[in-house]
Parts: sequence; C-alpha cells; structure tokens
Amino acid sequence: MRPTLLYAAYALSVFCLSALPASAQDRGKSNAAEPAAAPTAPDSIAYKYNYAAVEQINGYINDSLAASIRESLIIAQIASSDSASGKSLKAQLSRLRAADSVKLAARKRAIDSVKQRALPACAMLGGDTVMTIYAPTPTLSPQERAALYGDRVLRAAKAFSPKFDTLGIVDNGLSVDIVFGETPLINITALDAYWAGKDRDTLANAERKRVLAAVAAYKKSLGLWNVLRMVGLSIAVVAALVALFILVSRVFRKIIDRKIIDNREKWFRGIRFRNIEILTSEKLTAAALFVSKALRYALYLVLLYAALPMLFAIFPATRHLAGLLFSWIADPIISMGEGFVSYLPNLLRIAVIIIVMRYILKLLRYISMEIESGRLVIPKFYPDWARATFNLLRIFIYAFTVVLVFPLLPDSESSVFKGVSVFIGVLFSIGSSSVISNMMAGLVITYMRSFKIGDRIKVGDVYGDVVEKTLFVVRVQTIKKEVITVPNSSILSANVVNYSTAAGEGGPGVVIAVEFSVCYDVAWERAHPLLIEAALGAEHILPDPTPFVFTKELSDFAVIYSLRAYTRRPDLYAVICSNINRNVLDIFRREGIEMLVPQYRSIRNGEKPVRPE
Repeated sequence: MRPTLLYAAYALSVFCLSALPASAQDRGKSNAAEPAAAPTAPDSIAYKYNYAAVEQINGYINDSLAASIRESLIIAQIASSDSASGKSLKAQLSRLRAADSVKLAARKRAIDSVKQRALPACAMLGGDTVMTIYAPTPTLSPQERAALYGDRVLRAAKAFSPKFDTLGIVDNGLSVDIVFGETPLINITALDAYWAGKDRDTLANAERKRVLAAVAAYKKSLGLWNVLRMVGLSIAVVAALVALFILVSRVFRKIIDRKIIDNREKWFRGIRFRNIEILTSEKLTAAALFVSKALRYALYLVLLYAALPMLFAIFPATRHLAGLLFSWIADPIISMGEGFVSYLPNLLRIAVIIIVMRYILKLLRYISMEIESGRLVIPKFYPDWARATFNLLRIFIYAFTVVLVFPLLPDSESSVFKGVSVFIGVLFSIGSSSVISNMMAGLVITYMRSFKIGDRIKVGDVYGDVVEKTLFVVRVQTIKKEVITVPNSSILSANVVNYSTAAGEGGPGVVIAVEFSVCYDVAWERAHPLLIEAALGAEHILPDPTPFVFTKELSDFAVIYSLRAYTRRPDLYAVICSNINRNVLDIFRREGIEMLVPQYRSIRNGEKPVRPE
C-alpha cells in the first residue's frame, strides 16, 4: 500500500505544478529575464488564433499529465495486487490508454488547425530575423515580445565584439535564456519549444546561431565599404527616379498633349443633343488635357512610391519601413482580392437575379407591343392600356429586384448602410408627394380612357389636341400651335371634354355651331335654307345628319341665327368655320342679300307701329 501512496503523491505534485497558470510560474522568474509590460487582452483581434492555440496546447499538456497520473496509479495498484485483481486492472489500463490516445489525438488535430491560422511576430536586427515568435506570455503578446527581443539584441549588437564576446545559454528552470554576459536577450519558453516541435535546449541553440549570424551581418553593414555601397545605391535609385520623371514628362508634354492639340478638330467635335450643344470642342480638348495631366502626376506618385521602398531597403535601419510601405499597397489589394473571392457567390446570385428580371421585362415589353399594335387581342383589355400596364409592371419588377438584391450587397446589414437607406427613403417620401399623386392620376386617367393621343379635348381653359401622355403630365397643342403641359392631378380633378370620341366612326359626329346676324327684312324661311346650303358646301361637313338652323335671338337690330352642322374632324374646327363663313358670304351675295344690319331710329307719336318693309 505504501508504494501506491508514494506514486499518487508524486503524480499529484507534478500535476499541480504543471496546472499552475503561466503567470504564477513567471513570478519565480527574475525581473531581468523579461521585464513586465502592459498586459495584452487575451482576445486580441490580431493574435486571437495564437491565444487559442496556447489554450489548446495547455489543455493537451494537462490531459497528458492527467493520463500519466491515472496510468501511474493503476500500475502501482497492479504491482501490489494479486493475480486475479491484477488481470482486471490490466484490462482497465488498456481501455484507459485507448481512450486517452483518442482524446490526445483530437487535441493535436485542434492544435494543428489553430496553429495554421496564427500570425507570426518577428524580432528583427536590421533586415535579419533573429526569432519568429508565435506564443504569447501572460504579460506580452507575440508582437510585444518581438519588439522587446529586437531592442535587446540591437543594444547587445552595438556593444558586441566578435573577437572577444560570445552568447551563452542559461536554463533557469522556467525558460532557457540566450544571454550576452549577464543580460538575457531572448527567453525560450516551453510553449515556444512545443510550437517549434523541439525541446527547449535544441531551440535555444538554433536561435543562438541565428542571433550570432544577425549580429555579424549587422556589424558588417556598419563598415565603411558597405556604407559607401549603400550611398552609391541610393544615388543610383534617385538618379533613375529623376530620369524616369523627365521621361514621363516629355512623353506626356511632347507627344500625348501635342497629339491632343493637333487632332482636336478630328477627335473632339463637341457633344450635341438635338439642337443643344452640351460640350464644345474647346471644352472637350481642355478636359482631355486635364486627364493627361492627372495621369502624368499619378505616374509621378507611382514612381515615387516604388522608389521609396528601394531606398529604405538599402539601409538596414530602415528596411522594416520598406516592408511597411509595401504592405500599405499589398495588404489592401490582397484584402480586396479576398473580399472579392468571398463575395463571388453573392455576386453570381445578383447576376442571375438581374438576368432573369431583364428577360422577364423583355417578354412583358414584347407582349405590350403586340397588344398595342393590335396583333394580340385580349378580351376586355384595350390596346391603349398596354403601355401603361407595362410601365406599372416594370416599376413593381424593379422594386422586387431591389428587395432581392439588397440583402446580398456588401455590408447591407451594417448600421451605416441601413441609416443611409432610411434617410434616402424619408427624403424620397417627403419630396415626392406631388410626383406620386401625378403618377397615380396618370394611371387612373389611362385606365379611365378619357382620351388618347391625337384626340381634341378641352380641360378647363385648355383646348387642343393631345400630343403626349406620360405618367406625370399630358401635353396639349392648341390651334395656335402652343404646347401646354397639364399635370395629371389637375386633369383628374377637372372635367374633360373629348370631341374626338363623339366624332368617331360609331357616333353621329361633333356638332359645329356658327352664329350669323341677318337683318329683319330677310324672312327666316329664306335665311334657313341658304345657311344650310352654305354648311353643306363646306368641306368635312356630314350630309347626314342634315345641318339645321336655330333662330337663337331677336336682337335690337337683327335676327341671330345659329347654324349647326356635323363633322368628324373636330381638329379642323377653325378651318371648317372659316369655310362656312366664306360660303355664306358667297351665297348671300348671289341672292342679293346684304350682310349690313341697318339701324332704325323712330320717333313715334303713338298713332301706329312701325316695322321695316
């Protein structure tokens, strides 16, 4: 029984020591080994996979120790038991080892998966890497460890003499340190060794060689010949940059700009829309020269940005800036490329949606054109409804497309995107109330079939022919060739008189009324037939129904007759009235009837009435 207790006590002490957090172990380290720094949040965004890998590694170590403790306890029991119970304990040990093996294998797979996504941090000396760090410590992130070790190695390199100095390796229990004299430069922890797949001593020896090589290269870079070489390379880079600036300037000024000026009459003839000149040739030429100048300066910036990393890479102290400048360009490009690749599925969905909606619109447009032309007849669906119905369906399809595409847009779920969308919607709803009312009125007018293009109508004080109908306005051309724009909402709220509807083939025609004043000495029995004859002689007057005359008024000096005649051309109202008036003049002259209306003034004494003879 005593060996079992000894094994149990030993295993438990080992397990408790290994289970101590790294921060508690670090308290036993000397402050000179690694000074305290500001703590880094374990959920740091940049190195979150590094921290996750450390957690998995600690879990693996704890599971391994726990498995060792259990095996030690069972082995101790087997050693002190009889044969019957020993056989049962051996079977239990086999099952335990199999379960622990599966569990530890799963841990290793998890560790390998997270390690592949972890970010490295490099401790640098000049342009050389002295150590690549993945594992954080309780007080320092990988990036902070790299900066600390790089600063230590730089200070040591300045005082290092290859002939008299060397680097040592000291094992202080919790870490293996690479030291210069008594100053620790790099601390190799158990996590570093596990991450590299080596033991601490092997990793420390390898890192020591890297540090010595980096220090030797750093010392060599400070030699006179190397300094002269770096200065010469810098002068060469600057000279090449100046030469390229001069070359680009001459190409643009002497060739491109001159070509633009010499061929401005041929290349830039201006942009016109109907009779309106939007952009003249001079403005287009100036715009082309401006674009040429902008491209020239853009090339200057590209050349300068390409030369700066070269200059920084020449000198060891600034080589890290070369990588930084390159990353400013490369990182956004790589990020955009990765974002584009990850967005490709949504982009393909958007493309499919747009293509399907486009062909649906083409099909609807074809059907509407067939209905409008009369080649396709749908019962109780009038041809003049086709265009308006297509426009209405097109609006709904566009809205439905936006609803489908919107969730697939990048950052569509962000609060900024939603805020801008709501703001635009509020502006549209506030500022488009009259537009919406006119559009709805246009739809109602279309389906009411109050008039169509070419009809002679009267809306309020506007009288003329309809020349254009849209969702928002109707344009009417008067007999004076004036085009008046009437909002659809005004038409919907007013009375519309359509003269062309009654003038159609199915109706008797439109009545044209012309008034004449005839003196009292012409009997109405004589005046009526003559006026009817004048109406029938005018062009575009229908013989059936027959024109007729009303004796409208007996005025003070003449009888006022109203001639009414039917026509199917209300659009020629003024011409028809003119022809009728001309015919009345001719007929009355032929019959010897004067168009004068005499005025009589009679002073009566009350004896008898007086009337014209």
